[in-house]
Amino acid sequence: MSRLPVCLVLSSLLMNAATASAEALQVELRFQTERPIGSGQWETRTRQEKWKPEETAIVVCDVWDLHHCLNAVRRLEQFAPRLNEVLTKARDQGVTIIHSPSDCMDAYADHPARRRAMQAPMADYQPFDVKAWCSAIPAEERANYPIDQSDGGEDDDLREHAEWAAKLTAMGRQAGTPWRSQNKLISIDAERDFISDRGDEVWNVLEARSIRNVILTGVHLNMCVLGRPFGLRQMVRNGKNAVLMRDMTDTMYNPKRWPFVSHQQGTELVVTHVERYVCPSITSDQILGGEPFELKPVSSGGGEAASVEAKSRQDFEQRWVSVDVPGDLRKPSNGPLANYDGPAWYRCVVRIPNEWAVGGVRLTLPQAGAEAWLNGYPLDRDKNVTDIMIPSDRIEAGDHNLLVVRVRGAAEQLASPPVVTAGEQSLVLAGRWQMRIGGNQELSSLPLPAKFGGSADIVFSPDEPLFVARPLTRPHEFTPGIEGPACDAAGNIFAVNFEQQGTIGRVSPNGTGEVFVELPQGSVGNGIRFDREGNFYVADYVQHNVLKVDVRTRKVTVLAHHAGMHQPNDLAIDADGTLYASDPDWSKGGGQLWRIDRDGTVTKLAGDLGTTNGIEVSPDGRTLYVNESQQLNVWAFTINADRTLSNRRLLKKFDDFGFDGMRCDVAGNLYITRYGKGTVVKLSPAGEVLREIVLPGRRPSNLCFGGPDGRTVYVTEVEFARLVSFRVDEPGLAWQRPQPR
Repeated sequence: MSRLPVCLVLSSLLMNAATASAEALQVELRFQTERPIGSGQWETRTRQEKWKPEETAIVVCDVWDLHHCLNAVRRLEQFAPRLNEVLTKARDQGVTIIHSPSDCMDAYADHPARRRAMQAPMADYQPFDVKAWCSAIPAEERANYPIDQSDGGEDDDLREHAEWAAKLTAMGRQAGTPWRSQNKLISIDAERDFISDRGDEVWNVLEARSIRNVILTGVHLNMCVLGRPFGLRQMVRNGKNAVLMRDMTDTMYNPKRWPFVSHQQGTELVVTHVERYVCPSITSDQILGGEPFELKPVSSGGGEAASVEAKSRQDFEQRWVSVDVPGDLRKPSNGPLANYDGPAWYRCVVRIPNEWAVGGVRLTLPQAGAEAWLNGYPLDRDKNVTDIMIPSDRIEAGDHNLLVVRVRGAAEQLASPPVVTAGEQSLVLAGRWQMRIGGNQELSSLPLPAKFGGSADIVFSPDEPLFVARPLTRPHEFTPGIEGPACDAAGNIFAVNFEQQGTIGRVSPNGTGEVFVELPQGSVGNGIRFDREGNFYVADYVQHNVLKVDVRTRKVTVLAHHAGMHQPNDLAIDADGTLYASDPDWSKGGGQLWRIDRDGTVTKLAGDLGTTNGIEVSPDGRTLYVNESQQLNVWAFTINADRTLSNRRLLKKFDDFGFDGMRCDVAGNLYITRYGKGTVVKLSPAGEVLREIVLPGRRPSNLCFGGPDGRTVYVTEVEFARLVSFRVDEPGLAWQRPQPR
């Protein structure tokens, strides 16, 4: 754990915009957590935060002048005046306002706010796919998407809708896409605001102005507010402290569709989804005072539909139902489709990268007799073919595609998952699909693009490139003392100080966390290491202990204590279970190294070092590495047969920024967190810098390897008190050793 003050290099803001420092914004973030994990029981919680206005932005998403849904226009016109008040107040406090009416940039070609956004200096770090629509983030994979929006969400009275479409046409607008500018109810300050619908431009503005906190407002929550390149998902996956202003938004939801609730309830369900799986929410009164805004119901084409609970097979006849592929819905004998042998339809959304589409894309179906449609177009009509080349003109390259598969009878189902292949790249579509039964040919398509109509829980995307870092947990689920971390055999990540000091948190690979154990009174953990029996050890830097935690009983005992220790800080473990501990003295700039044998015997190995921090054993067990945070050195020692150290040698000296945690991969490369720089450096066994991975946060404290193949790196990040992860090319050393049982 680094005790150094943060050393930040701030680039000057080459922006033609005024900023003002004002009193901190007091915000109450609402979010939901599952307790215990896997129970399906969710708790609504709140957290108070203080934000600097100059580090905060509000993005106004798609508040268009006109819309193809008349009821959507009516609802927007209700809350737009209030939203304008929010923007006015926030702007005067020093908050950056970014107007993002998609597809309308031509209307602002000469507007100062548009030019200001285009002239923002390109950020040094450009997140992967920052220009792209984002249909889901990993946390949403565990969710059942709460509404059916596949009809586009139109809830107009049919007669009114036809009249509205005719009126739009008479105005010279496309009835389906009538927007040309932002709604005039929203004021744009030509001297201070920004206008952009591009993810990279918005990112450049945020980075140039050192903005940490991003509030999303506008429409529509279940589509654009979540999915746009400047939307909530992109902000979250790129590391911003993003929140939804839940009373300044709306959804595209038709009460005639599942779950057959009112429009207002449909919006609330999507807000709940956001608070559970994406980010917290706030309300407009936290800027303006008073009470949150409430939309009044508008007319609806069939009234507010009553809640319907379909049963068994009837459920699959009335709506698309989430299922796992592969899976068998005919078992047990009383299963929902036990006696049904008619056609069965399956659908999912597949993101096909641009580079995949260039060389041709092939779809492999699991069985002959299955038929497939991509974006509503039938693919190869020969029912005996299982390998189908997809015509390039049927692919939405670099975007999301609707894939529908029909099997002749539900008795067949999808015996195995379909596979999409491009050259040597392949994407196995195993996981969550939607299924429906019946003979309606219209089930093969959607009335709008897949990225709008498809739900977040059925999205398949190729793996991101290696060394691209993304947040795993939400900001501030840990305290700023977040450290550790270490993985068990099941892939769970253990890190210290979850929710409060003195705890050990357990986080699943999908980002869901809980308190695993509370340490004894007065103890606070730092580094964590697992042994081959599946138990783990914790450096208790307050009580000068090394603690042992039995994972089965969760009992905490003291393995070792030594009054001569300053801390200890980080831990390394040898193949035979011998522990090594770094022991910095931050006040004097010194440090020590210790060995802890399996019986708890403590031996001092070195005492003339700088501020020892990250520590690791080489793959062959013959070298002990340790870094010095203040002196910026990485040292190597030979581990002798008797576990003493000799042959101290300098592996690498850096010129700036401190160090913290350190781990080896199986090839002997060292991964070291650069505290204050916001990176992880990959160092060869010879001391050569191989690459540097940029993280979403400047204060990484420690890291470990995990994942199903040992090639996922998890980083504890102090600035936002969260876990961050990225994929690498070689497994970690801990993964190669016998795994915990």
